[in-house]
Amino acid sequence: MFRRLTRERYLTDSELKRFMETVRTRRHKNQPRDHAFFALLANTGIRPSEARALTRDDVHLGGREPWIRVRRLKKKRPTSDDLQIPQGLATTLCAYLSYLPVTENSLFRITLRQAARLFQLYRKRAHVHRCPMYALRHTAATRIYRATRDIKIVQAVLGHETPDVSAIYAHIPRSLLVETADATTPIV
Repeated sequence: MFRRLTRERYLTDSELKRFMETVRTRRHKNQPRDHAFFALLANTGIRPSEARALTRDDVHLGGREPWIRVRRLKKKRPTSDDLQIPQGLATTLCAYLSYLPVTENSLFRITLRQAARLFQLYRKRAHVHRCPMYALRHTAATRIYRATRDIKIVQAVLGHETPDVSAIYAHIPRSLLVETADATTPIV
């Protein structure tokens, strides 16, 4: 049986805001973890497994340019990339680290299955279209592409070997296509 290939959807800006607002305002003992976890996925585009592998030593929030060290598996060889993170995300991670017990080295104690279930719970509460948790990676890639219009930057952030793979993730919104068509001078 063949699986039909479909393109992953990404969350629009309004959907992402609703989703993150739902995560941020839910009253639950693990709310700080959930907020930091999903904010990290939505803003950096790292995989959920890469987020789960983060330790305290991988997070560098001091200074003007906060960054994280992401361990990736490229061609079955472990590598690591240093990613700059936005100041707002650094603030969220700082708040989470202050909540986390000092003896805990692992940043997120959550299984991928738990994370996927939580994503679906928050997605439904935020009235966001049906999509998998991996849509947050597509959302981050799309937002980065929209901000920079450079597929090489998307490639570097997502850790892809070639820009062709990154192009799958960076969904080009229709408004950008219209803007590009209007910006070019027709030759008739």
